[in-house]
Amino acid sequence: MNVNALVYDSRKAERGSAFFALKGADADGLDYASEAVEKGASVVICDRYDDRTEALSKLSDVSVMRVSDVRKALAEAASNFYGKPQDDIVLVGITGTKGKTTTAFMIQKIFEEAGIKTGIIGTVVCGWKGHYVPSPNTTPQSLDIIKLLSDMRSNGCRAAVVEVSSQALMQSRVHGLRFDIAVYTNISPDHIGKKEHDSFEDYIYWKSRLFTQTKVAIINNDDSYSEYFKDKTTARKIVTYSVCQALDYEKNENTADYVAKKIEIEGTEKGLLGLRYLLGDEEIYMKLPGLFNVYNSLAAIAVASEMGIDLKTSVRALKDMIVRGRVEPVPTGKDFTVLVDYAHNGMALENLLTSLRAYKPARLIVVFGCGGGRDKNRRRQMGEAAARLADFSVVTSDNPRDEEPMNIIRDITSAMSEAGGSYTVIPDRREAIRWTVREAQSGDIIVVAGKGHETYQLIGGEKKHFDDREVILSVFEDDEI
Repeated sequence: MNVNALVYDSRKAERGSAFFALKGADADGLDYASEAVEKGASVVICDRYDDRTEALSKLSDVSVMRVSDVRKALAEAASNFYGKPQDDIVLVGITGTKGKTTTAFMIQKIFEEAGIKTGIIGTVVCGWKGHYVPSPNTTPQSLDIIKLLSDMRSNGCRAAVVEVSSQALMQSRVHGLRFDIAVYTNISPDHIGKKEHDSFEDYIYWKSRLFTQTKVAIINNDDSYSEYFKDKTTARKIVTYSVCQALDYEKNENTADYVAKKIEIEGTEKGLLGLRYLLGDEEIYMKLPGLFNVYNSLAAIAVASEMGIDLKTSVRALKDMIVRGRVEPVPTGKDFTVLVDYAHNGMALENLLTSLRAYKPARLIVVFGCGGGRDKNRRRQMGEAAARLADFSVVTSDNPRDEEPMNIIRDITSAMSEAGGSYTVIPDRREAIRWTVREAQSGDIIVVAGKGHETYQLIGGEKKHFDDREVILSVFEDDEI
């Protein structure tokens, strides 16, 4: 039987297609198998039999195939269907709680600077220069990954950088891929709860599985779980990176392969923030703030070095690096700073605000909310972080989804009040941002956190256009400042 298409979404089924019945947290593919058959699917692949599959197997023009693991079967079928494109492309995988997206874009930019056309598969976009599409999640399903790699190969890409989430590893979305290089950024409790991971132990275990699928492992030596990842990897080579924060750099003993020294932070009269540091005898300068970006750039440089790219090429690529939604400066031309960032949990917000404190702002102000339908502990953790580290907070709505926005806001402000934080509440996100920017003073740093690269709000069952950057700039377009 000839199969001319592979699908896991019944809505995309067509005549002669094979439908893979994936079971997820919210939906069971077998519930949609009959719909796929009605649209022309001639094969249904599943990993369990019941009344639904028995009914389908009685149809004369449909074959029902049972496999031990339908997700792995999808990955293997996709690889064969598209001619194993991963074998013709250098694959770089990145995992960790924070820093994946920025590190991925840094690697891509360095590779492109070196003349290596490079695709990206991650949280913000998937594709290659001139051919990007918004990403539905951090790591797509295996079929989509393989199809993307096939398209990249056909369009001359010689490398691809893939953000690899714990969910992707747990759900076999990168099953069968052999990465040339894998990067570990850091780990902290996240994605733990209903529909995600049962525990931190489960979360970190699945993160570590990437390092059983790589030739070279690049690991953040400063992270408290670095040894765990080193022990778990089967890579033939382990490369480490570290940030030297001791005052006496000459006497500091640091055995990592890549060590950043003499870190300096700097701001400008026009509100832009940057940093510089030494790597060996080479100075690295970036227009990105925060110690975390020293780590991200070290990881990217280490990857480039493993690819034979010289350090000067990396320096050129990083000097004007900006990543959408990751401490992204919104140019206002004023003597205060406005940043947009994706920080959407307590740890991320704490790291962000701590790093920005180093720039000694007149005031550090954060605008944030918290997503509905997610672990409620995030609300308390974000509220506590903002209360401790920001001079003032504007608590607003994020993506409330099916929750009442004020219920989410009350959870946040309850934690803030207990921690002694100074804040106001403006539920409408547009008004919250505009009010904050209008109230900015010389030397302030304002962070609009939580949505980053996103250009929408999820309210009830509706997805509405919303871009933090556009709202910030609208204040200046209206001549309100």
